[in-house]
Amino acid sequence: MTSDKQTMGSAEPAWSTYIHAKGAALGIPVAGNFELTARCNFGCKMCYVHNSDGTDELTAEQWIDIGRQAAEKGMVFLLLTGGEPLLRKDFKQIYSGLKKLGLLISINTNGSLIDREMFDFLTENPPLRMNISLYGCSNETYTRLCGKPMFDTVSRNIIRLHEAGISVRINSSVTPYNACDIEGLYKFAEQLNLPLK
Repeated sequence: MTSDKQTMGSAEPAWSTYIHAKGAALGIPVAGNFELTARCNFGCKMCYVHNSDGTDELTAEQWIDIGRQAAEKGMVFLLLTGGEPLLRKDFKQIYSGLKKLGLLISINTNGSLIDREMFDFLTENPPLRMNISLYGCSNETYTRLCGKPMFDTVSRNIIRLHEAGISVRINSSVTPYNACDIEGLYKFAEQLNLPLK
């Protein structure tokens, strides 16, 4: 880690900070968030996203059209989030269509659905950044908090993406179910020289 400040996830590239400041000064909405779905494959105890069947989701074409309109108004940075956005069967279509608009896209994900096909897609079409939630340092902690023993899968995907040269930031939430792992989360991020928020 270059600094404690970066470890806490507060560091951004100077060019990004400049664009955000310039947009704020000019009243231009340079950043936006698209919640592609309220569905999630986890059942985290602290999360407000539960029990959506996806029937009220916008289509890929609708998301791309909203992205086009937002880009015309000055949006440069776009965060794709959820729920778990990678649950969408048309995620690649949405992502590719939005990226063709010239948007700098980051993705919020729990990191559990990055199989070989998705990994190859992301390395061939890298996002600006992957924000991956890491909720503990063991399968046991994951089971307590998220309902699934997914630490091995998520941590492996973080390492693979990082080694492939994709920018990764680790996000986490502190709850009574994972507080015992906070020091371990910090060490995991420190070993990989990744920011932790």
